[in-house]
Amino acid sequence: MSKQFVVIALGEQKYCMPIELVSGVIDHFSVTNVPNSLSYVDGVSNIRGEILPVINLKKVFKIEDDETVEPKLMSVSLDGKNIGLVVDSASNVITVDEKFVSEIPPILCQKDRQYFNLVANIDGNLAIVINPFGLFTEDEKKELFSLKDKE
Repeated sequence: MSKQFVVIALGEQKYCMPIELVSGVIDHFSVTNVPNSLSYVDGVSNIRGEILPVINLKKVFKIEDDETVEPKLMSVSLDGKNIGLVVDSASNVITVDEKFVSEIPPILCQKDRQYFNLVANIDGNLAIVINPFGLFTEDEKKELFSLKDKE
């Protein structure tokens, strides 16, 4: 059995996202700021007629921003709701045999969030798998999806 992931970059680090959660990658997008939103929310964006909250993963993970990189917006589905995740790049889709995918040790996870849940060994290099369901607390999810109503 195997798993498929979209390979993304944030700064110098490569990460993976389960492909079944990704509905698309947008090269050029605009963001409308939403005042008083969460610190890692860049705002909202109209993608194919749908208003998506835009989450900056570099802000979530406290990675320094490189303004020379033209970011991409990855549309991801969480519990039937779509969000946009800002990434530096989304390069390709990889297939990894399940025997090369392991759970992240629990000590590396925060108590109220689990940003990462798996690590994939890709040709001897480890890639952390982002768990988009663990990016937010339940209260943050409620606030995040209410941004559509504020637009």
